[in-house]
Amino acid sequence: MLFSQILTPVNASFNSPINLENPRVVPIFGQPEGITSSDAGWSGYLYSPRIVFSAAHSHYRFDNSGKRILSEPALVTVGKPNSSALDQMGRVKVIKTFLADFKRNNVGPLNDFIVYVLERDLVPISKGNLLTAVIEKELVAVQTEVRLHGYGEFQDRCAPGEAPPCKKDWSDPKMRTSELPRSPTGIMKLVAPSYFPWMNSDQRSALADETLLSDNLACSGDSGGPLTAFYKGESVYLGTTPTGFTPGYYCGAGSSRITDKPSGYFSPVYKHLDLIKAAEDFIKANSVTTSKSTITCSKGKSVKKISGANPKCPKGFKRT
Repeated sequence: MLFSQILTPVNASFNSPINLENPRVVPIFGQPEGITSSDAGWSGYLYSPRIVFSAAHSHYRFDNSGKRILSEPALVTVGKPNSSALDQMGRVKVIKTFLADFKRNNVGPLNDFIVYVLERDLVPISKGNLLTAVIEKELVAVQTEVRLHGYGEFQDRCAPGEAPPCKKDWSDPKMRTSELPRSPTGIMKLVAPSYFPWMNSDQRSALADETLLSDNLACSGDSGGPLTAFYKGESVYLGTTPTGFTPGYYCGAGSSRITDKPSGYFSPVYKHLDLIKAAEDFIKANSVTTSKSTITCSKGKSVKKISGANPKCPKGFKRT
């Protein structure tokens, strides 16, 4: 089967707007031990005070044979929700990761999902609302619009009239990741495989456990950022940033947009509830709990009650 490729102009001056409406989008920094980065390397979703969801591909890559290879930095830290990537205060170290069955087939990477456990609470926050298989069916049926938040590139790499793909100029501050989270312009919708009638049985099978999107607006640095949608008036976390057949097109990093192939897909969070439970169990198993007790201390007519994990009487007082 032949696919027609339609070359369309790149979005010069991409200018994704700053968007702080999601209180759970966080910047993630990968760096050598002892060195503090001032650029967010990728993005994440704060599920609970010590648990963050992000993209597995920020930690692993695949060699030519398809073997998964660890390529994560020595130190990974997470900044506060919606904080400036330049703010080095309040970042918390990742001490444990739980990886999905991240792999690659003939279509692309699958199960691109990883869970972080932080060294301590990042901020006080309740657990986020998560997508379920039942909710997904309802959202797909009406092609619900999906919103992406991330600290990715926010302007096109290409100069006006320049043909993509275009190289990233690290000396140009406009081509670096964003200081604050943004939402790309354009529309992404949750869709069923029937949205792409050209898909053959092998392609449908390859993406059977992924969720399809009508488009992929993610750019470098958005990786791991949350995909969300509204369901019955509440924001629901769907999964991490999409991958697809035309990654980076909207930033000038891709060569073209192939309009008759699915532009995006992602691994829905309900496929990874086991990882979330493992992270929660890890926190419980490694939390230090201390029981408080109270003792009475006296010195002559003076009486004091001392409370604490291991209370002791002050000098000159005796326990009674």
